[in-house]
Amino acid sequence: MAQKTTTYLVIGLVVGLIIGAIIGVAVAPPKGVPKEEYDKVKSQLEELQAKYDALKSVLGTLPEDGVIKLSAWSAGSPVDYYRAENLKRAAKVLEALLRAAGLNVKIEIDSYYEHVSDWGAWKSKFVAAYEAGEAPDIISGIDMAEAAEAGWIIPLDEYIEKYSDVLKDIPDYLWDACKYKGKIWGVPQDVASQVFYYRKDVLREMGWSEEEVEALADRIAAGEVTWDDLMKIAKEAMERGLVEWGFYHRPNWGTSLEIPYYEAGGEFYDLETGKLVLDKKALKAMFELFYKMAQEEKVLPDTMIGTSWRQIHMGFVNGRVLFWLGGSWHWGEWQKVEYHEKLGKLPESYEWENIGFAPYPALTKGGRPAMTTGPWKYYITSQSKYPEIAFLLCVFATLPPYDADHALTSSHLPVRYSTLHYKPFIEKGGFLYKVSQYVAKYGITKPIMHPKWGILKEILLEHLVKVEKGQMTPDEAVDSVVRAAQAELGEELIVRG
Repeated sequence: MAQKTTTYLVIGLVVGLIIGAIIGVAVAPPKGVPKEEYDKVKSQLEELQAKYDALKSVLGTLPEDGVIKLSAWSAGSPVDYYRAENLKRAAKVLEALLRAAGLNVKIEIDSYYEHVSDWGAWKSKFVAAYEAGEAPDIISGIDMAEAAEAGWIIPLDEYIEKYSDVLKDIPDYLWDACKYKGKIWGVPQDVASQVFYYRKDVLREMGWSEEEVEALADRIAAGEVTWDDLMKIAKEAMERGLVEWGFYHRPNWGTSLEIPYYEAGGEFYDLETGKLVLDKKALKAMFELFYKMAQEEKVLPDTMIGTSWRQIHMGFVNGRVLFWLGGSWHWGEWQKVEYHEKLGKLPESYEWENIGFAPYPALTKGGRPAMTTGPWKYYITSQSKYPEIAFLLCVFATLPPYDADHALTSSHLPVRYSTLHYKPFIEKGGFLYKVSQYVAKYGITKPIMHPKWGILKEILLEHLVKVEKGQMTPDEAVDSVVRAAQAELGEELIVRG
């Protein structure tokens, strides 16, 4: 009798669930099946169904062989390769978790990394792949606002809410930098910070005492030593034949060139309206600084824009340049790339002995120095067959051991608070710890979420070249930038001052 009842129960339950699913109403147990027993088994199967549905939503449509294949494109400097490697490690973690849940699946990720200096070419490569229907599941190194507007990437708010428990130690300001039009489009991968570098050994050759050399960073941070003061020091070093140039800056547009603009009170983006901004007063201050360096004091080459990155790094690493407007990641790059003509890759001990670092100096005495900071981001493309899996890979790629490996290798700041307490990071992250202290005091985050920011950057770069070459005065450049930007951007631009 018991066997017969069980048979009725199973048959009735299966039929009942099928019918219930179709008509959307509860179905009574079949005749002869106790209601309590029916409800118990029905509840168990519904729970299993819910778990199956949840996993199905994550996995998407599984291939017959149970192998989930994804691809990821990452880019950056020669030392940012963990952006790709950590996704591979994350795939192993996620695969193990899914198998522990009873799913015999395998996750394979083709995680490609490229050292990129021409970001326009990198974007074009991605767009070509996207238009051919062959975009990777994960992409980094493209403009978020443009990608969101073009439909290349998807918003991630649903997943971020779903997996909030494993994201709690990523600071809110990093997520804020991933927002555009009220949605979150990226997963923070690391934190870049601009760092102002100087040659301690050259300062010693100039007759500075060890105490004076070591005190320079604090004096810059206090607003006691300004850009003008450093130009005087640079000019003296050049006149004495100790360096070829006083200053080098990057060869293309980047946030390090924007810092004087921000220090003068300027903004390039209005959060309330979502429009681009040009502040004429701040723009003039920025152009005046670089004009003075290149044309008046002649401590900066007027050919900086377009100079190769390798030539720039070799100039500073070999002590031919006194001051470098760089970023935190360069500290790690110098240890991994053979820029020094005798040592090749620099031992970190050499860096501590010969290279100092500080926030970017203030424009005026007593002014506030600055460091811009913001996250590098992973994006999930709209062509991904497994967007939730791709999202989880991006999340697991920043687990503290992986976050620390990337931070220590590339000298980017970690994205997770927990990484700061991870023992290997504490033991080896002296440089990053000091930079983090500066960021806490002087760091500013200036996310620019506009799809036409690239147009404005090109206009700014074009005019910076003319200013540094002496082809335009700062006043002329400001007027010309405003006219060109208004013509290109129209109502999408706000002009202040």
